[in-house]
Amino acid sequence: MKMKKTMKFSALLAASALALTGCGSGDSADVDNPYNLITPGELTVSTSGDQPPFSMSESGGDTSGFIIDITDRVAEELDLDVEYAMAPSSAGLQGLTSDRYDMVANGLGVTDERKESVDFAKGLYWSKTAMLAKKSEKGSSMSDFNGKRVGVITGSVQAGYLENQLPEATAVDFDKQNSAVSTLTSGSIAGFMVGGPDADRYLQKFDGLKIAASQPVDHATTVAFQKGNTELT
Repeated sequence: MKMKKTMKFSALLAASALALTGCGSGDSADVDNPYNLITPGELTVSTSGDQPPFSMSESGGDTSGFIIDITDRVAEELDLDVEYAMAPSSAGLQGLTSDRYDMVANGLGVTDERKESVDFAKGLYWSKTAMLAKKSEKGSSMSDFNGKRVGVITGSVQAGYLENQLPEATAVDFDKQNSAVSTLTSGSIAGFMVGGPDADRYLQKFDGLKIAASQPVDHATTVAFQKGNTELT
């Protein structure tokens, strides 16, 4: 499913708000395609639509959320159209490396491993890792979930955390957060490890859930671009 938006706006505010930084060398920008886009004049953006409050798919087919608002505003600033393509974060990051997308607009954790293949904007959000669980769950610390089935999103920073910090837990991989939460509410997994803002939104939707444990993270959350595209980044 793809959604298209067209925009224009004022330069200083968006530039100040994002303060995007370039990390790669990049090719010289063409005069008709100054941001080295796959389609000149159009920003092709992968987003999951499944990561509240950063990216959410609305019933009418539009996308919304904190990261989407910023992306749209900067596209206005750069006088670019935006075409959103729905894909899990892992597929979006792969799409950057295969020239399928110009940008991934999800709440992405900045890690050294990811920096090897994509470039990131400056940090837009600093978060925590949360263990979402049913209110009946007795575990009250991360270590209490060792030996239990814990849901994670494939390729997420939380998946890496679970592997390294809770080696006795059984990871259950999901492509979509909504699928993980549904499995959690059914009782098939003991917890779902996810970003703190995401967990807070699910608490608003599901009265039977709680944050059983949480821990600060040492990395920023932001958006990603093709490696070396300095002009766009």
